[in-house]
Amino acid sequence: MSNEHRSSFQIDGRDMDLPGVWRVCGLIRIVLVMTLNVMASRLDAGVAPENIVIVVNADSDASKVIATEYARLRSVPEGNVISISGLPDREHLSVEDFRTKLLGPVLKTIEDRGLAAQIDLIAYSAEIPTAIDVSGDIGARKLPRIFTPTASVNGLTFLHQAVMAKDPRYLDLNGNLYARRVVSMGSDTPWTDEEQRRYAELLSKLQSQAQTKRQRTPDDVPSDDEREKAASLLKDVIASFDELLRLHPQSSDLHYNKACGLAQLEQADAAIAALKEAVKHGWWDHRHAARDDDFKSLRDRADFKAVLEDMKTVDIDVQPAVGFRSCIGWKSDGAPTTANAAPRYLLSTVLACTTGRGTSVEEALSNLRRSVTADGFRPKGTIYFERNGDVRSTTREWAFRNAARKLESLGVQAVIEDGVLPQKRPDVAGAVIGIADFDWSKSGSTILPGAIVEHLTSFGGVMTKGAGQTPLTEFLKQGAAGSSGTVTEPFAIQAKFPSPFIHTHYANGCTLAESFYQSVTGPYQLLIVGDPLCAPWRKSFTIEIQTPNLDQALSGEVAIELKTDSSDGIVAADFELYVDGVKRSSVKSTNKLTWNTRQISNGTHTLTVIARGNDAVQTIARKQVAVMVQNK
Repeated sequence: MSNEHRSSFQIDGRDMDLPGVWRVCGLIRIVLVMTLNVMASRLDAGVAPENIVIVVNADSDASKVIATEYARLRSVPEGNVISISGLPDREHLSVEDFRTKLLGPVLKTIEDRGLAAQIDLIAYSAEIPTAIDVSGDIGARKLPRIFTPTASVNGLTFLHQAVMAKDPRYLDLNGNLYARRVVSMGSDTPWTDEEQRRYAELLSKLQSQAQTKRQRTPDDVPSDDEREKAASLLKDVIASFDELLRLHPQSSDLHYNKACGLAQLEQADAAIAALKEAVKHGWWDHRHAARDDDFKSLRDRADFKAVLEDMKTVDIDVQPAVGFRSCIGWKSDGAPTTANAAPRYLLSTVLACTTGRGTSVEEALSNLRRSVTADGFRPKGTIYFERNGDVRSTTREWAFRNAARKLESLGVQAVIEDGVLPQKRPDVAGAVIGIADFDWSKSGSTILPGAIVEHLTSFGGVMTKGAGQTPLTEFLKQGAAGSSGTVTEPFAIQAKFPSPFIHTHYANGCTLAESFYQSVTGPYQLLIVGDPLCAPWRKSFTIEIQTPNLDQALSGEVAIELKTDSSDGIVAADFELYVDGVKRSSVKSTNKLTWNTRQISNGTHTLTVIARGNDAVQTIARKQVAVMVQNK
């Protein structure tokens, strides 16, 4: 039985999920140029320069230099740069200081500048505290030890609604509903509310029996009456599972939990048969099944080992990649919604870390410049999945085969190999690593511009000098556009780290920031460093302004006619108009915008039009021009 996948605990009477690979057991498997010349025409993935805020530590020269250069590289409007001063530390903050001295002031400034409707991403420049002590929000609550009380600046910014409300459910390892979750490859029929309620009750009974058995000591031998009652309860649960299976014969979860109940009853052959049915209908988590205490008595059987091997060949997929907007909420099934009660997020990364175990300022600048050159390049490189016996590798091995298969279908080469680092490979377009300590330079491999390379290790995101294990910044020094790591001991839990499917989202054309957050369900401890807007596999999509004549001064109400083009078949779903970086209007399914120039002062202004594509990742086409406004 899946204790890890099904269990939960409560904070203030509200359920929070414990981690699994993902929650696949339970009820159901349940992103100022002042001239009159036309300026740059750019295409981006789902987040445009007007949708990003850069936060600068005003007391740090390194922070200011890096923010200024990144704003120039990405054409981020001047009004989208926010300076914060008086931070008590450049590496650590308490959660209350984070709210009152960093995140709160940033959110208020965004609101005061009229940017709230357009900001999707907050990027922190260097020398902004990356590790946040959240013990003040946890208080005296007793939480499982996996919920270590240090969070990242990115994770808490992404989960800003709960953090600003002092709601510690931001610790929930299934709390990111924007994340793309594993979907069943079967065809299970829809469940009614009553069926879900009944299933939850059965699972609770099954778990209770397993827990009672685990808690018995060798001297605590159950009486005949206790054994008979336990067996009777389990038989009733299994009979109820069979009733549900007549309604949902394709449910791998039901078959799996039936196998758990049969194993508890010591009906080994029947348990193996039920487990085979679970695999037949899409149960794929061999690692979880191998560790499930319910199957402890089966672990030495050859047929059980064979079923585990069969699980490794099950085809699985995750929900399709989607573009991110902060104004969109997300439902528990991963679907976007405009419902007010649905949680909303803010993408967040750190542009560079230059204190402690970070890079030098020049290394950071060089890396950001390099990543910009990768946009739309569609690198002819390879994504490497490194497989070894280390738990840091085995934790994510479950997805290697299927992520590689998905990448190949997208035209991106992928290799699964046994080892720690790719060896003498000149074409590393991305990699999933699982090792505590390494020296990339000795591998002889080359990281291509735009690559995401990261590792699952306890202290990869700890920037304090003297911390153990190789930090994520080693990948950045070697040329990666982005990497990640946790800011404290996280335990080897998939939910806290990007799944291998991060690379399929990236290959679908998403930005680096979108790809990270679509691949991690519990991001509260994850530090993400690099260029959030980098998108090597972005699709072709351009926009041109056909009228008015921009060589002449504009006055009154102006009709702006637009034309888009895409060799990838993208059609504009909506257009947005920005003046001097502030969103003024938007329209859907038409190639014409109107702008009342009387709303601004006479003189030269920067006009930006953005088209958002009708593809799932909302590829962006962007045209920016400088115009003269002259009203009487």
